[in-house]
Amino acid sequence: MPCFKGIAVSVHAEGAPLPEYSVQKQSRVSRVNTYIPVPKPKIPQDPSSNKPEPSKFAISITLLTPGLPVPYSTPKPTADHPYPQPQTVGGLPGSGSSRGTYNGSISPYVPITKSENETIAAYIYFDGRGKEEVATLLRPGEETWVNSRWVQVPDSEGGGLAEREFLFREVGLERWLNGLDLDGQDAAAKLEKRRQKFEKRRRRKKEEINSDDDLADAMSSSARKASGPRSVLRYGADQSSPVEKLSDDDDDFSSDSDDDDLPEAAGQIKVAMFRVLASGEIKRGEYSPQFDAHDDDEGRENGKDSDGADIDHTTSFAKPKTLDPKSISTQTVTGIDGPEKPFAVFTFFYRGERKSQAYFTQHTANNILQDNCRRWAS
Repeated sequence: MPCFKGIAVSVHAEGAPLPEYSVQKQSRVSRVNTYIPVPKPKIPQDPSSNKPEPSKFAISITLLTPGLPVPYSTPKPTADHPYPQPQTVGGLPGSGSSRGTYNGSISPYVPITKSENETIAAYIYFDGRGKEEVATLLRPGEETWVNSRWVQVPDSEGGGLAEREFLFREVGLERWLNGLDLDGQDAAAKLEKRRQKFEKRRRRKKEEINSDDDLADAMSSSARKASGPRSVLRYGADQSSPVEKLSDDDDDFSSDSDDDDLPEAAGQIKVAMFRVLASGEIKRGEYSPQFDAHDDDEGRENGKDSDGADIDHTTSFAKPKTLDPKSISTQTVTGIDGPEKPFAVFTFFYRGERKSQAYFTQHTANNILQDNCRRWAS
């Protein structure tokens, strides 16, 4: 999804954005969910160590303004198209020949005040925790990178400010197997319920366009939506076309029912956006860290996902590195959105290869069993 409600967010590892799968939009709560794969651990640079190094990741956030190229939307050059162009953010409503519509393919962020200080404050949460790991202020049209959190170094270790980079850490295979839902009582039932709902929606849509009149209406509606902007994009694995537009009519995408509210859980990265007025003074080199350098060193071993099963990966932090206070700045802001009413929420559910394969196998086995039951019943 890198784009939703005029904000582009993506998770990067190994120098590129991670592909996104099974994107779902919940308009009622202004939330977009997607799944990303956890990169494999790297071969250690130290020849004396045989333990793979965890994958580092970073989060890129951009507040989109009119005319801005969509981040990482430029396809790779080919013989037919040696100079590919990125997708471009459209104009604000009323700025073109047609009032009340957007110009261009991607909608920009639309301010609700006339203040030049209106912007977005982004709060990043890991693994369902109630307290944010990092909070940052966005500058319109500028890409903001978040790859670490600031911590306080104890006096016994020199004191001062340090930073710890974001890591994906693998959970032990034995712990993961002990917690695996082999009977599929929880995870498979939830997946099957969701699959049946989308299948019912797909059949209903197919029946609605059986008549010529309905088909004509559907085609005209599709044409109108194709010519207008898309509120959501996502990254794919195809390097020749790095982003994909998602229409509100796409199956497995738009959903507003109560049963789609996924609980806060381990195995997720959540980025909550709040509109604010950044009217305070910018203070250079001043920060009051909320975390100690050794917080959570062992606190993420027992991660549980929303179904109670052990996950195969969890977020972690690298060892603290010295941080020059002169390189940081803070600013006081005034909130526009209430603390319980974020403007937009991006949720990335991360899964390693083992857990993804387990879900896939479990889901496939349940489908085969249900198909056999239907045949026997008939």
